[in-house]
Amino acid sequence: MALIAVAVLTLANSARAQADQREQWVEEPAAVVEGEPGHSFLDPASVRRGDDGLVYFNESTGVTKSEEIGQKGFMKNAYDCAKNLKYMCVGQGDWKNDLKSTVNTSKDPALTVYRKYLCGDDDPPVVKTSP
Repeated sequence: MALIAVAVLTLANSARAQADQREQWVEEPAAVVEGEPGHSFLDPASVRRGDDGLVYFNESTGVTKSEEIGQKGFMKNAYDCAKNLKYMCVGQGDWKNDLKSTVNTSKDPALTVYRKYLCGDDDPPVVKTSP
């Protein structure tokens, strides 16, 4: 009987910890997943600055239910705060030069989320582009 009580408490604590982790993920507004509107979330706990100056983070895309956060569409991404560039699926192939996995977020609705959680500020820098 005591063994069953311990098992139930352990499972309850595990479920609560997983729920708490999902609540800490931050939704990226107006996300587009494979051309369709959807829900994408970044994990502020995963954010770290690399030696190359990029900020690395985990993202979960294509989420339709809260229990899928962190499970569905899981990607390791990088962000360039100086250029407002998001690199998706880092570590796979030549990701820094792959235009398909690079997003210019200067006009992206999630820009303020990236700037706040990845770069530590609320205002994106002005990026000069050549004419």
